[in-house]
Amino acid sequence: MSKTAVFVLGSPRRKGNTAALARAAMECLASRGVTPSEIDAPRLEFSHPGCIACHKCQKSPGYGCHVDDALARAVNSLPGFDALVLATPVYWFSHPAQVKAFIDRIFSLIKFAPDHSLISPLAGKPWALLATGGGIVEENLEVLDRQWAIPAKRIGSPYLSRLFPQCHYPPGGVVRDQAAMDKARAFGDDLADMILGS
Repeated sequence: MSKTAVFVLGSPRRKGNTAALARAAMECLASRGVTPSEIDAPRLEFSHPGCIACHKCQKSPGYGCHVDDALARAVNSLPGFDALVLATPVYWFSHPAQVKAFIDRIFSLIKFAPDHSLISPLAGKPWALLATGGGIVEENLEVLDRQWAIPAKRIGSPYLSRLFPQCHYPPGGVVRDQAAMDKARAFGDDLADMILGS
């Protein structure tokens, strides 16, 4: 059975630079036999814009968000993939608000063990970040990198990131930057190695 990777697209722009780079990485994954899928997080319908701290996910025997909306259904689909990739720009030193709602609901996919360690159906599966920013890496993209690496480490998942600073192109214009596109494809290749080796 073929391996799979899901890209959670976090940009409010449908055809922005982050999406263009993510799709280059997806093409590379597909060429290696890994089936990529997309979740367009900013356009998911929701009844609540993020986690409402109902804690039903912690009280139930299974994993997943109990809010009945498209956002929850997308989050609940994540354990069905072999790798999880967040592809997002940085907005004011963090994730765009539209994707933060999705990220917060991932809380429903963990449970706390008696020793306070985290148990999750995502454990052991590669987590990755592809992120773009208008500034430099320091005190900008590195903030996103750390925010995504910490939960990956806490649940015992291998982690990979590729950061694209100084991404000052008009929407989608990064496709004309051969070095950036090659870097995105190399990210896809490195991710394929992680997935196929796991």
